[in-house]
Amino acid sequence: MSLVTLAIPFFLIAILVELALDRWRGWGLYRLNDAIGSLSVGILSRITGLLRKGVLLLVYIPLYELLEPYYRAVGFNWSLDNGWHLLLAVLAYDFCYYWKHRMAHEINLFWADHLVHHQSEDYNLTTALRQPSGGPPIGWIFYMPLLLIGLPAELLITAGAIDLIYQFWVHTQKFPKVRWMEWIFVTPSNHRVHHAQNKIYVDKNYGGVLIVWDRLFGSYQEELEKEPCIYGVRKPLNSFDPLAANLQHYKRMALDAWHTKSWRDKLTLWFRRTGYRPADAEAAMPVPSCDLDNFRRYDPEVRRPLRLYALAQHLCYSAATLALLWYAGELGYIEQAVGVALLAAGLVVNGRILEGHRFARYGELARLAVLTAAAPLLPAVLFAPLAAYTAASGLVWWRLAFAGKGATVGPVSD
Repeated sequence: MSLVTLAIPFFLIAILVELALDRWRGWGLYRLNDAIGSLSVGILSRITGLLRKGVLLLVYIPLYELLEPYYRAVGFNWSLDNGWHLLLAVLAYDFCYYWKHRMAHEINLFWADHLVHHQSEDYNLTTALRQPSGGPPIGWIFYMPLLLIGLPAELLITAGAIDLIYQFWVHTQKFPKVRWMEWIFVTPSNHRVHHAQNKIYVDKNYGGVLIVWDRLFGSYQEELEKEPCIYGVRKPLNSFDPLAANLQHYKRMALDAWHTKSWRDKLTLWFRRTGYRPADAEAAMPVPSCDLDNFRRYDPEVRRPLRLYALAQHLCYSAATLALLWYAGELGYIEQAVGVALLAAGLVVNGRILEGHRFARYGELARLAVLTAAAPLLPAVLFAPLAAYTAASGLVWWRLAFAGKGATVGPVSD
């Protein structure tokens, strides 16, 4: 089991602590819909990872084995048990991560994947878990230089996990500036800048563990007291559906490629600078950016019982995700795929419930029906709990969405 998977329970405990402090102190950092939206995106990322094979290792390991005679000749002898070797591996990995992260902000196709992490209009520890579910398998290219120093795959994987785990804690608004840290490390302050859509902050502070790279390569920006961070992206998602989150920019680029008359643009817009749109496509389908002077977070008003139902369902999905990740090694690929599909469907419908979307009314009933039909494909030990869950959920949902005068899942009207 990976270090990141083992760290998930600790991430969730930290989120609960920050949430409790938020409610106690009245900071207003958490909204139920946005937090569930971010966590759902994170769950989708982790479970779909069970079905994907990392291209990085498929390429890296054979090349490493091919170069092993050279490594022995020059004396490269890395060891995971040596603390200094691990430290150097993290530094080397973080340098490569800086350039990968920077390109993710500067090239349309890379941004389509990385955009998912930036869509939340809140900034709290749930934002850290908001990770994309795939995208084009291109990012591995940036780690190929590690072959030049003979870094073994096990150290590469461990360094990558440490780099990612470190980045969790910097997604908070309540850790103050510590001047000496701001010069060396990625901190909550300089990472808040990275997530802001203010003009002065856009495309700054790409480091994972070290902010030194940004200072060296001209992409550093300090957080300014006179310029409070406005979080999110300039062309907002306006949805809590994790599938929509992952498809947002791909859909926009595909539509641009379809509508533009220029074959050059059809073929190259994917690799042009982030935000590039053919003039004729932009004229046909204008997508306005946020008015930062009058910025309002996407926050559809949905009846409290529906919000509580969505919260209860999300807790069930979280428990099921932890179980799936924990026992994945004991399941066949088909069983894993069925579990992933059922969880993904639930996350999508739950996001639509939090939006008050009309799809959710019958979508939730359909999800429960499919779950019941798929029960025989899952391990037998799950049959009784699933039967109880689907029966209880179906009765509650029927009462909320269909029974009673004017029952609806739509937004509350003023």
